[in-house]
Amino acid sequence: MSTDAVIWHDLECGGYSADLPEWHSLARRYPGVVLDVGAGTGRVALPLARAGIRVIALERDSELAGELRRRTGDLAIEVLCADACAFALAATVSLAIVPMQTVHLLADRPAFLACARRALRPGGVLAVALLGEGVEPFELELEPDAVQLAGVRYESAPTALRRHDGAVLIERRRSRIADGTAQSALDLVRLADCDRETLVAEAVSAGLRPLRNLTVAPTAEHAGSEIVCLEVPA
Repeated sequence: MSTDAVIWHDLECGGYSADLPEWHSLARRYPGVVLDVGAGTGRVALPLARAGIRVIALERDSELAGELRRRTGDLAIEVLCADACAFALAATVSLAIVPMQTVHLLADRPAFLACARRALRPGGVLAVALLGEGVEPFELELEPDAVQLAGVRYESAPTALRRHDGAVLIERRRSRIADGTAQSALDLVRLADCDRETLVAEAVSAGLRPLRNLTVAPTAEHAGSEIVCLEVPA
């Protein structure tokens, strides 16, 4: 049975698919092994592998990594449970991707960029999704995402988005409802501010050079994103 960590991750992140065409396109443009940073339970890694692409899925949460291993089956996915700010690969890859808001969660972006630079072969590309424009603060409980599992209803309702001290704070109410009884708690995610100019400057310091950006349009449920592409000089 899935753990609560897996259930909440799937409920809050697993349904997003607007960015998948861009990751597939990049994987075709830079053939070889793809490093998926912050892979979670496989939202991006599994579709890439089903399309015949070899993937190294990097995830620091052992419960999420374990669930991804279970879901992998015979697909060409290697799951690496490690911190994105302190990892090393046995062999270099052609493409590293950082989907959704993963880069905003990293404790030490320069350390991550140094690791990513070492993980990429000459001519390889790092593609990083940044939170897009138009993210407006709110204080209002929205309709929850929900799932029913083994007689328990799980609900995750956004309750606020705030900007504070160089970060975007996303607050959600997580509820477990069973036998007519609800247990709720607030969950807070902190996304550190990072715009394209800041990321590019840090990447250049790490030995990468900027390429053309890509854009993922917003959906009714999710903000859009800007994918910053960075290349290892050949």
